[in-house]
Amino acid sequence: MLPVPEKRSCSAVPRRGVSFWCDVRVPWHAASSTMKRLQVSPASACSVFMGLMMASSIQSQVRAEEEFSFSTYYRGDTDSTVVVTPRIGANLKIGSATTVDASYSADIWSSASIDIRTAATGRITEQRDQITAAVTHEFLGWTLGASYYFSGENDYLSNGLTLFSTQSAAGGSATFEQSVSFLFDQVGRAGDPNFNENVAMGTGRFVYSQALNPDAIIQVAYEGSYRNGYQASPYRFVGFGGDGLCNGTAVFCLSESHPNTRFRNAAVVDSRIALSDNTSLGLGYRFYIDSWGILSHTGIVQAAWLVSDVTSLTLRYRFYTQGAAYFYQARYLEADADLDYFTRDRENGGLYANRLAVGYERLFDLDRIDAVLRMALAVGGTVLTYRDFVGLDEVYAIDTTLAFTLEL
Repeated sequence: MLPVPEKRSCSAVPRRGVSFWCDVRVPWHAASSTMKRLQVSPASACSVFMGLMMASSIQSQVRAEEEFSFSTYYRGDTDSTVVVTPRIGANLKIGSATTVDASYSADIWSSASIDIRTAATGRITEQRDQITAAVTHEFLGWTLGASYYFSGENDYLSNGLTLFSTQSAAGGSATFEQSVSFLFDQVGRAGDPNFNENVAMGTGRFVYSQALNPDAIIQVAYEGSYRNGYQASPYRFVGFGGDGLCNGTAVFCLSESHPNTRFRNAAVVDSRIALSDNTSLGLGYRFYIDSWGILSHTGIVQAAWLVSDVTSLTLRYRFYTQGAAYFYQARYLEADADLDYFTRDRENGGLYANRLAVGYERLFDLDRIDAVLRMALAVGGTVLTYRDFVGLDEVYAIDTTLAFTLEL
């Protein structure tokens, strides 16, 4: 899978009073695409690779000439929010060194979350559509590529360009990846044709992967980004005085105000070890800090089992915790209306989350058309606990992903 920029359906888009939580980190697909290129023994490769990412766990080490994929993602939570994301994609190899990818996805969400309820608004349903295109080319030991995406909904437009490269070293046992991304978004507000704000972001990422021996792989990564422009939600209001709720006893309410600039930094360490020819264990840690004062830690444990030559199972646990932004308050007093920044975004407050997910993958040989069908199913549950957010203490969420990939 190519490291194309993906517009997330969580906090990246300031939708009308909807707050999705997500763990922003170096994507797992960056790890998996790297590990597949590292040279390890065939016996250990299965158990190491399948712990990297379910969708790439038991696929061929040589990429198919053509791939066609379809997937559907569903997420529902106890804060009355539902997200459904279907996606279709195609991968074509042109000649011996060039690969082209294209995909379309729709992000359909419906919510009556606490943010919407406190704004005295009924349930809202909207759809975001996204198209993505990417090309890679192998040249003198380098893999060079570029990708572009465009996404839009009735009140939000987004464009993103990514340039990336990959190099192998030490006889193929080490891999270096670099990428830079540039994003530009236009923010509107439904029912208000005069509201128009912009935000731009630049991101740089470096990933180093090393096979320590035929049974173990380690990866370290750094990602830094700078975001400038409008970063609040045009639909979220902050109550001053009283209980702090606009549909409660707040004396008055103002549109939330966030700083226009934000620096983000994340460092990741991942490791995978083969416990046997058909089992592997992965450990990961991520540290994050930004200029808004948010500091977070993420710990990941993942076990994988190659049940047969065509079937694998994965079990993954993640713990996440973060502190609050420097301008976050659970309640603002009337006198606080003179502050430069104030927010009702729960993702700017302190929180922690526990997540457990199970994955299953199966390969089917389609001899009549000389192809392989890969089916992947993942089911996960998350418990989010907010340390200091008025009106909401915990959210329970469940998500499922079903994916099919035809390799020709």
